[in-house]
Amino acid sequence: MLWYLIKTWAGGEEKLVKEIRRTVPPYMYQDAFVIYNERIWRRQGQSIIRLEPLFKGCVFLTCQKTEPLFRRFDRIPAMSRQIATGYLSIFPLMEQDANFLESISGGDHVIRTSYMLREDEGSSTYLVSGPLEYLIDGIEGIRFRTRTVKTHKKLWGEDKEIVLGIIANEDLGRKPVYEGPVAIEKLPDHYTVLEIGTDSDGNKQYLEGPQVYADRDPIEALSREKNRELCDLVS
Repeated sequence: MLWYLIKTWAGGEEKLVKEIRRTVPPYMYQDAFVIYNERIWRRQGQSIIRLEPLFKGCVFLTCQKTEPLFRRFDRIPAMSRQIATGYLSIFPLMEQDANFLESISGGDHVIRTSYMLREDEGSSTYLVSGPLEYLIDGIEGIRFRTRTVKTHKKLWGEDKEIVLGIIANEDLGRKPVYEGPVAIEKLPDHYTVLEIGTDSDGNKQYLEGPQVYADRDPIEALSREKNRELCDLVS
C-alpha cells in the first residue's frame, strides 16, 4: 500500500478530503483522511477529550497505483489550480513514515490517549501503554497537570512536534467527557517501563525499559517484573 501526503492550508483538511471523495472514483484509491489526535483539556477538575488534526494542513491518501490517480487530480479544477499556484503539494511517504503513522493511529486514524501510570507516589518509574510507546525516545517534557507529553519525531524529512494526551493513576475509574469518537474503555494488556532520571548535566532523561504484561492490575505487574529482575540478580 502506498501512502501520500497532500499539503494544503491549515483548516482546509476536511474540505480537501470531501473534495477527493466526491470527485475521485473509489477504485483509484483506498482512503483519504486526516489523522486526528486526542487532546485532553482540564476543566474544573474534569478531563475533556477532543479531537484535533495531528498535523495542520496535512491530508493523507493511500492507494495501490500512482499514475491514474495523479492524472485525475489534474482534472479536478479546485485541486489543479492549487497545485499550479503552489498552494497544494503531493509527495509519497517513505515506508518507515507510513508504518509509524499506521502504528500510532490505527484503522480509525485517531491517536488515542496513552496510559502513563506511576508505580507509587514519588517514584520515577512509570508504565506506558498506547501511542506514547512509539515515541519514548523523543520525549521532551511531561506535564501531568495538563495530562500531556511533548515529543518529537522526524517525518518526511522534518522534525515534527507531537503532543500526546495521557491517562494518569488518578484518572483510573473516572469517566472523561469525550468530544468526538469514544475510545474503547479497556485496560491495555501490556506496558513499557519508563524511567525518568537526570544526566550528568542535570537534564531530564527518559529511558525506555522492558515490556511488562498485565492481567488486571498494571502496578502489580510492574512489581512482579521488578521482583523477577531482583531474583535474577541474586541468583
